[in-house]
Amino acid sequence: MKNKGLNAFGVAFLYIGTIMGAGFASGREVWQFFGCFGPNAVVGVIFAGVLFIVVGIMTAMLARNLMTNDMGRILVSEHNQKLAQIIGYFMATILFTVLITMSAAGGAFVYQQYMIPRPVGGILIILLVVLTVLGGFQRIRGIFRWLIPLLLVVVLTTVLAILGKALPLTNIGMEICPSPLAPNWPLAAILYVSYNILAVIPVVATASIHAKTTRHAVLGAGMGGTILGMLALLLVLAMQKDMEFSQAMDMPILAFTQRLDSGLNGVYGFMLFFAIYASATTNYYAVTTKIKEGPRKKWWVLFIALAGFLIGLVGFSNVVAYMFPVIGFLGMGILLLLTRRFFGYFLAGKGAVARKETVEN
Repeated sequence: MKNKGLNAFGVAFLYIGTIMGAGFASGREVWQFFGCFGPNAVVGVIFAGVLFIVVGIMTAMLARNLMTNDMGRILVSEHNQKLAQIIGYFMATILFTVLITMSAAGGAFVYQQYMIPRPVGGILIILLVVLTVLGGFQRIRGIFRWLIPLLLVVVLTTVLAILGKALPLTNIGMEICPSPLAPNWPLAAILYVSYNILAVIPVVATASIHAKTTRHAVLGAGMGGTILGMLALLLVLAMQKDMEFSQAMDMPILAFTQRLDSGLNGVYGFMLFFAIYASATTNYYAVTTKIKEGPRKKWWVLFIALAGFLIGLVGFSNVVAYMFPVIGFLGMGILLLLTRRFFGYFLAGKGAVARKETVEN
């Protein structure tokens, strides 16, 4: 396992790929939860970045010591198996909404970029996700090994290009308004992390138990949270260069690239589509771990994915503005359970995996 396992960068890339989907890379999520609050956005992003680091590390340490990626077992004591099972299925149901979001994002992308009907983009994302998930964790790992570093480079280069360019204000008369369900920056920041924690736990846990050592798992989780926080801050600063324009666009960063350069727009659009695919894949993989193994599993994987596509036809902006905060409120309970489980487990003097690896190394 030590020779073939993931190193810290591998864990970090899987963590980043979980969060960096359409909402993040397009700027829509970051704008809705941070950018629209003006100067307070920077404080909110830093707060969320710290929470991402803490959540990632707690998840990695629990997963390695328990040697499980089961969402219920990570959050609840093994002595309460029934509650653990209920929570596991609850989280899987909530994670299904991420697939809905990414399907809607695929539709928004092809419409904004190419004026192709939205259902085409949604069904393409769904088919790619199903084909990847059916290949198991090793197929996901193989694709993300090259996809996420490339995605990071493109996003960072694009954001720096926006920041370095003097762009005139559009003055389109768009009112800057947060979601009514997340009306202030402290609540918005907590909701953003608690929404994403539902995907972070199963994916970071899976990456951690496939890591070479606990040290690689914990370091990778910390790196992933740090990089996400830094990228979110740069995205906010870029979009605040023209706040009315950012408010008006389904995918603000993609829209900014259209104002900068057609070549950059093409490259960013290509990578954004794969960011949508990456996030949808990691989240849906977590959902499928709760489907019973057997010859019918592949059909359930396909059927549930198609159901997500149909629901996603409501539209991307509506999903981000209303569904995300609602799920964030539900995720607050998961965040509290994770914190309680972490301190309860390690204060009880457990942590055998970490101690054993320390002795061996």
